[in-house]
Amino acid sequence: MSPLPGHDHTSSSTASSDGKGDTDSAAKGGKSTKRTGPSYVYYRLYTKLGAFESNRPLYDNDRFIGRIPTKSFAPPHTVASIRRSLCKFEGLSEPDKALLFTPLSSPAPMENSARLSLFAPSGPGLSEQDPIVLVVESEKRTKNITLSEKLPECSDDTDIHYVYYRLYSSEGDGDEKAKTSFDKSDISLGRINTLFVAPPHTAGSLKAHIAKVEGLVTPGHALYKDMELFQDMTSDAAMSDTDVISFQGDNYPGGDEGDPVALVNATANTAADQKAKPTSGKVLGRYPLDTAATNRAFSDGPDSKFMKRAQLTSTFDYDKYDSAWLSTTKDEIVYTDGVSVSKFYFLDWGISFLFCFVTKTHSGYMVINSKGEKGFVMSNYVQFI
Repeated sequence: MSPLPGHDHTSSSTASSDGKGDTDSAAKGGKSTKRTGPSYVYYRLYTKLGAFESNRPLYDNDRFIGRIPTKSFAPPHTVASIRRSLCKFEGLSEPDKALLFTPLSSPAPMENSARLSLFAPSGPGLSEQDPIVLVVESEKRTKNITLSEKLPECSDDTDIHYVYYRLYSSEGDGDEKAKTSFDKSDISLGRINTLFVAPPHTAGSLKAHIAKVEGLVTPGHALYKDMELFQDMTSDAAMSDTDVISFQGDNYPGGDEGDPVALVNATANTAADQKAKPTSGKVLGRYPLDTAATNRAFSDGPDSKFMKRAQLTSTFDYDKYDSAWLSTTKDEIVYTDGVSVSKFYFLDWGISFLFCFVTKTHSGYMVINSKGEKGFVMSNYVQFI
């Protein structure tokens, strides 16, 4: 992926007419005296369950990679200092409990006293291909930041590496439908982007992320210990949560569509809404959405324009009467294509006091909620963010 204009992290060594800043002078001082263009620190955010969106995204259609000007980080540039700064910029609490990894594939977090050269020509955090990775206890924020600048679109020149999987219920009565299914002829086969699995990359972190996107019980729940992840369909024993997995290359568990991992004893989290109806559409795009607002990871497909984030401002059970309308929950984050449409509200039972409401056309948007449900919501209940 080519860098955006002005993102060069190299130092200038061109000789100047006044004798300042030439190559020899820089060498004698041990430092480069001049830098070209703005410099940034790039990073990704995770909880133990997987990736979540940055408040300072680099791209409009990939909000999982963030970027902050290097000059915003106060010295000394130790892991502890950088970790605290990132939590502050993102409005995240408990920075002392956060862990910093670099690279993403690292098996262990960096020591607090370790230093990162944020003003070097290259290195960890100085390009979007080699971001700093911050793992926090919770993605809950103490504050939200609304960016006024228009963000560019991420290009499609980078391959996505997936983990393919199948789910089996605790009764063992056959494979379950995957919420991340992408093949209509095989709806029990799901897939997740390997970039969304939290470090360190182990069978445990992979299992936790699959459980999250599928709405299953997660670590800490009494039934979670009964869920087992098998390397493939022919395995006689489940993997240990501590088994290390490398997503480098193509030879990793679940890396082949024809040889998926299997999550057995997959128990639904009834605390999260498990009564979701089958989806009539999916949130689709280059990167499957996977945030606190969208606790499902979806696959590439025809609805790639549903990338605009919005917040609902009311709660009402609309689809109880008209399935074309989406029931709303106040403050829930949804995604829409931003195209204004009009719909009637049709009751499927007799005449009601809502007669005046149902006999007029209402303007609004088609949106997709955190369960993957797609439907119509009136415009005055949708606030773009």
